[in-house]
Amino acid sequence: MSGIDKVFDYLIPSELEDVATLGARVRIVLNGRKVGGWIVDIQPYNPLSGVALERLSSISRVSGHGVEPDMVAITRWIATMWYGSWRAVLSSASAPLVTRRVVHERYGQQHNLADDEVTRSTISLLKSGGGLLIVPPCASALAVVATMAASGPVLAVCPTQRMASLGAAALRRRGLTTAVLPDEWDQARAGVDVVIGARSSVLGPCRDIASIIVIDEHDESLKQERNPSWDAPTVAIERGRVMNVPVIVTSSIPSPYAVVTHADHTLEVVVDRGWPKVTIVDLNDVPVSGSLLSSELLESVGVQGRTTVCMLNTKGIARLLACQSCRALQMCPTCNAALTQTDSGDLHCGRCETSLGGVCVSCGRTKFAVLRGGVGQLRNQLTKSSANPVIEITADSTDEWERGNVFVGTEAVLHRIGSADCVVFCDIDRDLFAPRLSGSRETLALIARAARSVGADGTIVIQTRQPSHPMLQACLSARTDHGHALRQWSVAEISQRRDLSLPPFSYVVIITVSNGEPLCDLSDIDGIHVASHEDGYLVRADTRENLEVMLERVKTIFGKNVKIHIDPRRF
Repeated sequence: MSGIDKVFDYLIPSELEDVATLGARVRIVLNGRKVGGWIVDIQPYNPLSGVALERLSSISRVSGHGVEPDMVAITRWIATMWYGSWRAVLSSASAPLVTRRVVHERYGQQHNLADDEVTRSTISLLKSGGGLLIVPPCASALAVVATMAASGPVLAVCPTQRMASLGAAALRRRGLTTAVLPDEWDQARAGVDVVIGARSSVLGPCRDIASIIVIDEHDESLKQERNPSWDAPTVAIERGRVMNVPVIVTSSIPSPYAVVTHADHTLEVVVDRGWPKVTIVDLNDVPVSGSLLSSELLESVGVQGRTTVCMLNTKGIARLLACQSCRALQMCPTCNAALTQTDSGDLHCGRCETSLGGVCVSCGRTKFAVLRGGVGQLRNQLTKSSANPVIEITADSTDEWERGNVFVGTEAVLHRIGSADCVVFCDIDRDLFAPRLSGSRETLALIARAARSVGADGTIVIQTRQPSHPMLQACLSARTDHGHALRQWSVAEISQRRDLSLPPFSYVVIITVSNGEPLCDLSDIDGIHVASHEDGYLVRADTRENLEVMLERVKTIFGKNVKIHIDPRRF
């Protein structure tokens, strides 16, 4: 199989029969030049195939490591399921180095399993064949991995490589042997107790695999951004089905996909102090209009010896409008998204396309303030207000910052600072009311990440101009009601998705035509709905059958000029 994403027939010479195995990387001669590829099928020559034997060329050589033999069919399934390049999936599933190293199996002996709620729930779910395990953020999902390892080798998939490396170290302290993908590919093939890695590790090797776990299945990092846009939880379930091993997905805030998929196989771990203390601050009560420096924020950054993370997310297109008279945020009365102001002065909703006049939705006044102020401005203000050094962290920051107690940044700060005593969401409305239907889920994921960072003894401070928002109120009570209100909110949100025929009860596709051409007419296809979306189109299909008809037409017309992103996490 060459770089043009097409399958060709070649002969395997007798001298390569022992090494030319399914999934191996090979070199072939194609149109007079040598190119690389993978062996995706091995069949004896059939004289009735219509291809003369003397016309078939032989493989030049076998390079070495490629895709695990039992994963070749799954890579093909991924390319078909998400309408993408098979070659791209094979590349993601391949060993980082083609050279094979001789590594011997290495199994450990962990300490006795704990007799706690996490262990009991994991064992129960394994006996039923797997499913969804709801684990609060302050409880360790690694206890689930350790419990599963008692029954045999486990393949563990994490949202980030950093989480995988830290998790492997913690599991080794429990007496388990680990292989972190992709760097320890050969060790994973040889045999260890736990193979662990980020998204692509779901396609990696795990000798004598007994079970699969996906940690934080709600995390959008588990979704491939490049085409084909496959996601690790779905692939893990398919791999478990093919290999007949149980699959457990864990989350503190399970996605709608997981809730619906595992409706009959869901268990919840109920522990005391599973969530940290949450404080909600009403920014409308801050004396200076537009200021984010509440007394709670200033108190958090002023304590000596305490690590505080201040997050102010300014990415995206959301800009908040507030009435200069009543200070109310301008929210869409139809879908509750943030309104923006057009050049003509009218208020407009980018989510449901509702247009309103140029007056405040609360008091009818006509003057608005655009709530601005980024991370740099906040850092300068905190520097003047706190004796502690304030360090700005962004996605481009290096790890060579000075020692400090106060860190300020965008969403990246939650990934870069491993633990803290307090996390302050300085203006959560910028995320919560973004003009996306998935905005509230994305914001809840940030809160869950912060909860894991601060632990059961830490504090989360949420600053908002909408303190009565149902999701924020559910977070406020999560510590005392064991997350019950959050699950009720999730059920209501999923019910709304069902009523509106949104995923997981339909399919959503973002389509972008690279040369800027308009999308072809799809109005005659049943169950297809099209709307503009940034530089492309947002298409909703009621059924998989309608989706396939639509995508076949789009690919036939635009060919390689079209980019297809099926079921995005953000839309």
